[in-house]
Amino acid sequence: MSTTTTPAAAEAPLYDENGSYTPAPGTEYPFSISDIARATAKLLGHGWMAESGYWGVTGAVAGPYTAEFEFVVDYQGDLTIAYTPREADRFPDCPELPDGVKECGEGVSLELACAADGLDSLAERSAAAIRAVAAYDPNDFDFESSASRQHHIDTGRYLRKGEAEAVAPPGR
Repeated sequence: MSTTTTPAAAEAPLYDENGSYTPAPGTEYPFSISDIARATAKLLGHGWMAESGYWGVTGAVAGPYTAEFEFVVDYQGDLTIAYTPREADRFPDCPELPDGVKECGEGVSLELACAADGLDSLAERSAAAIRAVAAYDPNDFDFESSASRQHHIDTGRYLRKGEAEAVAPPGR
């Protein structure tokens, strides 16, 4: 993992006069939880976006589904992707999770994930987890038609291919 530090941060002592560990701000954790969410949305591709929670300690990823995926650190310190599946989303009942991803009460968590893994690795693992729990295949969705885009604006969910014709008014 590479991090950029300012000369002042590189020269700042790691311990204060009382012997307490005091790294310069931004050097101990070079990215936030919301950065992981944003990098994950980018990997998932077209139709996905992310929003930062307060102070960057959470992040939410939304895509072609009604459900949102919230990135949090749980009470045990695990990076968790919490979500509530909706019937319209058609998530599998028993998804085949990638190695290193386990089900938890709120959704799934990345086993033994830590900042030292690096932003790119954590985003790749998170995107794989979301693809698995949602059985996501971008080819299943209509991201282009005006009906599907309008449906996303109205409901937060893109239409699956073939559904646009069912909701389009006659004569269009």
